[in-house]
Amino acid sequence: MENKRREKLGGRRWAAILLIGLFGQIAWAIENNYINLWVYSQSHDASHITWMTAASSVVATLTTFFIGALSDKLGKRKVFIAAGYIIWGVTVSLFGVMSLSNMSHMAGGDLAKGILLVGIMNVVVDCLMTFFGSTSNDAAFNAFVTDQTNEKNRPFVESVLSVMPLISLAMMLGVGMILGIPGTQGDTPNDVWANQVSQSWLIFFLIFGILTSVVGVIALFLLPKDTVEPCRDEHYLKHMVKGFFPKTIKENPLFYIALLAFMFFNIGVDAFMPYIMVYMQNLPFMGNNGLDFILALGIIFGVSAVIVLIIGIFLNRIGKIRVLIPAVAVMFLGALGLFLVGDSFAFDVVAGIFLISGYLVGTAALGAEIRDRTPETDVGAFQSTRMVFAVMLPMIIGSNVSLAAFQTKEVFDPSTGSTAKAPDHFMFVVVMVACVLTLAPVIWLIIKGKKKNPQ
Repeated sequence: MENKRREKLGGRRWAAILLIGLFGQIAWAIENNYINLWVYSQSHDASHITWMTAASSVVATLTTFFIGALSDKLGKRKVFIAAGYIIWGVTVSLFGVMSLSNMSHMAGGDLAKGILLVGIMNVVVDCLMTFFGSTSNDAAFNAFVTDQTNEKNRPFVESVLSVMPLISLAMMLGVGMILGIPGTQGDTPNDVWANQVSQSWLIFFLIFGILTSVVGVIALFLLPKDTVEPCRDEHYLKHMVKGFFPKTIKENPLFYIALLAFMFFNIGVDAFMPYIMVYMQNLPFMGNNGLDFILALGIIFGVSAVIVLIIGIFLNRIGKIRVLIPAVAVMFLGALGLFLVGDSFAFDVVAGIFLISGYLVGTAALGAEIRDRTPETDVGAFQSTRMVFAVMLPMIIGSNVSLAAFQTKEVFDPSTGSTAKAPDHFMFVVVMVACVLTLAPVIWLIIKGKKKNPQ
């Protein structure tokens, strides 16, 4: 195939991967992180974050099932990426309307019902956003990257893509700082405070929603013509679930062992990632009108991005599998540090660098390994298999186990006495357990890989 002969991607393909990859991660970072801050600012209830995480993971997986197989069937990636991004941006903008003020107004001025509606309506919009995001990014763009790369250039491409979430978070932190979000929320959030911050959030969502749609328009002209051969040999529904056939699993054991490792690894990631910004914002030493919060995240994400890019340059020489155990160990040490000490700015920043660096390096290595092991003729269909193991199950398991582990409760509404769990350092225990569980399939992958490719 053409992509297997091409070692150098060329300027146009690099531009497409960087631009579409970056703004896809901006939209996902909004969905995975900033929306959590937004909903927490309007409801002060961490359970709403868990609802969104679980619901969106199911929608993302089902979407990838249908669209991934359909893109194989039609031999099309470009139209799904471009059209998906255009509509995806519109759905991002909708979040700013789902404020406590608007929801309370819909509930006839009842604050308690308004809080419930904040959770429900943001979950609905999140699922709508996820449908178009998964269509364009999880199904089509992921397949496009696999189509356009090979084993020699894939590790570095995957490393670059793995830091995109951090670059996107940095961009959002900058815009958020200009707009004054996230702001300090006081001891007991109320409808007046929530209404004040919602105005800035509305502008925030509009900015990034419009930019995502613009990238979709650019993609129409930037993406190269589709070269994927349409898959007409199999029935669409059969092709859609091909990745779950026992025969397919038997023929591609390394692909599924790598997916198992990614599942446990991402359970650890999803145990902290949906809550990390809310957790850090609520730390007692994060004062100074949110500047300490932005500074801490900026240092953690900036240093981690540099580390993974440096490792990414040499990842192919070192070997993707060889870096996995050290990456998991570093992530474990970061989680241990954050669990043990939660009242020191410097210590938490260093531990955060360990946590995020281990997460990024592990993600790059596992992502490249899975792309290498994906059957070349069914790239789109196998994105759904990847989504089940690497996204849906980890997001449901990781976020819910963390929610169950939270020990902190904060009073939200003194008039009703209602309480809600807030993210605390116990979620890092879940991360550490997941890291230990990841080692079993990683070691299995190393042993199996050596038997298949003896030196």
